Amino acid sequence: MGKSSSSIGDAIGDALYDWTDLGKGWEELKKNPAEFAEYVLDYLEQYGTAPINRDTTKDVIVRAIQKSAKVLDKMIPTVESLKHLKATSRAVSGAADDPFQILRNAGIDIEPELEEFRQFLAEISGKKVEPKGSKARKGVEGGIPPEVLSIAKALEFSDFSEKAMKRPRKSS
Repeated sequence: MGKSSSSIGDAIGDALYDWTDLGKGWEELKKNPAEFAEYVLDYLEQYGTAPINRDTTKDVIVRAIQKSAKVLDKMIPTVESLKHLKATSRAVSGAADDPFQILRNAGIDIEPELEEFRQFLAEISGKKVEPKGSKARKGVEGGIPPEVLSIAKALEFSDFSEKAMKRPRKSS
């Protein structure tokens, strides 16, 4: 939307209130994210924060719901999952030093889904973000792995022949 204001949060909160007031829950929201997005869009218009392009904004809301659902469903897959519920409560309490460790100890690995959501947020905000865990290969010249490059540089420094310097590249 290109806008940031408290009315956006208010619109989402009011849409959620309406949604639950109609007796609809999380499962219905996951099944009908476009319907929920319409509630949000109606409130945005009511608060004077109408999106420039309603269809594009609706698509973003739907995708946000779908991506966040992946995270939430892993954290508490069922209401009966007391172990996951307790771990999630501890992890999101704000007092946890490492919330991911608490979740991992309970058998919950949400990092791939959170990364996907982070990439989605970067995409809609127009920022280019390198995925976590995909470290740029430092010292790579022409696709040569760093360890092979190190050997070649050492050979070069030792004044070895060109033929000797080509051998490490062939083994990679």
